[in-house]
Amino acid sequence: MEQIDQIEEQIKAGLASKLGMKPGDIANEKRLVEDLGLDSLDTFDLLFDLEKEYGLEIPSADALGFVTVGHVVAYVQKRIGTTPR
Repeated sequence: MEQIDQIEEQIKAGLASKLGMKPGDIANEKRLVEDLGLDSLDTFDLLFDLEKEYGLEIPSADALGFVTVGHVVAYVQKRIGTTPR
């Protein structure tokens, strides 16, 4: 499996675990707040987990752009240097 697929699966699995959902129910189009019900604490936890897992520092300004699961996945992929083909 390519690293890009692994990143997407890891992010979705992490969100699913936090929200008590199945990873297959976490689609890229799902909005973090409106569809998945993340609140500010959930969002903070997500950012912390991403920073820890991928060795990133995510500025608050960047995090404001995370509207959908797809935004989060694309951001992490870009930051660690893997992009879709």
